Amino acid sequence: MNRQQQFDLIMSRQRDFQWGDPYVPSTLAVPREAPKNSRISRLNSRKLNRAIHAMSNPERVFIQLALYSPCLLDMHEQRMLSPYEARHPLSGHPLMKGRFPPPVRGTLEIAKEIGFKHFEVTVRVGGDWRRMPFPYQGDLLIYLLGANGVPYAVNWTIKDQGAAFGERRMSSLKTPAQQRKDRDYAEGRAELEAAYYARAGIRTVKASLDSIAPTVQANLGLIFPMHGLSLSHPIELLSDFSAEVKEFIAKGEPAFLVISKFSKRWGAPSQFTARFYQDIWEGRLKVNFFQPILIDHPLETEGGDLLQVYDSLFTEQVS
Repeated sequence: MNRQQQFDLIMSRQRDFQWGDPYVPSTLAVPREAPKNSRISRLNSRKLNRAIHAMSNPERVFIQLALYSPCLLDMHEQRMLSPYEARHPLSGHPLMKGRFPPPVRGTLEIAKEIGFKHFEVTVRVGGDWRRMPFPYQGDLLIYLLGANGVPYAVNWTIKDQGAAFGERRMSSLKTPAQQRKDRDYAEGRAELEAAYYARAGIRTVKASLDSIAPTVQANLGLIFPMHGLSLSHPIELLSDFSAEVKEFIAKGEPAFLVISKFSKRWGAPSQFTARFYQDIWEGRLKVNFFQPILIDHPLETEGGDLLQVYDSLFTEQVS
C-alpha cells in the first residue's frame, strides 16, 4: 500500500466520524495495513460489540485492561490526530448533550510551535498534486463515565517498556548521531501528541507493558476470551452456581470442586468454567489479579484489585 492509498484510507475512515457511526480505526490489524513486523491481533468485545484492533502485544494487554473497567464507555484505537483543528473527540456523544468541550489543535500548528518536523506526503487531491501533512495516529483513546455522570477521555500512548518513550527504534544498532536523532524524534512526537489532546482537556498517559505485572497480563489473557462466550444453561442455574463458587472460594476451596459438581448433574463443564471466569471479569467474584487465577487452586480474595492498583491510568486528571 503506497502513501496515497494510506492517506485516502485514513481520511475516509476518520475524517467524518460521528458518534452513532461504526468506528473504524485508521489502520486495521491485517497484514496489508499493519506496520511491518507488528504483532497484530483483534479482540472481540462483547461490551463494544466490535473487534478492537491491536498492533502489538502491549496494545493487546492494555485494551484488555481498559475493557475490564466498568466505567468504560468506548475506545478508539489507532485514532487519527487531525493535522488541522477539529472537534473534541466527545463532541456529539449522547451523554454530552448541552455540553460544548473545546476542540483539539491541529498537529501541523503544534509541530511548527515546538519545532518538530511534521511528516508530509505528496498526494493527488481533486485532480491536483499537493504536499499534505500526513496524519499521525494515537494508540488508544479511552472514554470513561465520570462519577458525576459526565464522560471524559484519556489518551494512552503505549510501549513495551518505559525507556522506549525516550527513543525511537531503541533496540536497533545505531551510530551516536542516529541515536540522538531518534531520541529527539521520540521527544518531539510525544510532545506533539500530548499537546494535541491537552488543548481539549484530555490527559495523555505513557502506558508501558513493563509496568503491568506478568501475572496480571497472563490472567487478562486467560479470562478475556471467556467473557463473551454464550451460555445456554438457565440463568437461575448459573446464579446458583456462582453463589456456590463464591462460598467455596471464601473457604479456601478451588472452584473446580463446584464446576465438577454442577457438570456431573447438568453437563457441559465448559459452560460452568466460562461462567466462573465471567463472574471474575464482570466483578461478581472478587479475586487477586496478582496471583494465578486457576480453577484447580484456591484463590486470594483480598487485595490485587486492578482498578485500584492501576487507577492512575484511568483518572481524568492527576491530583
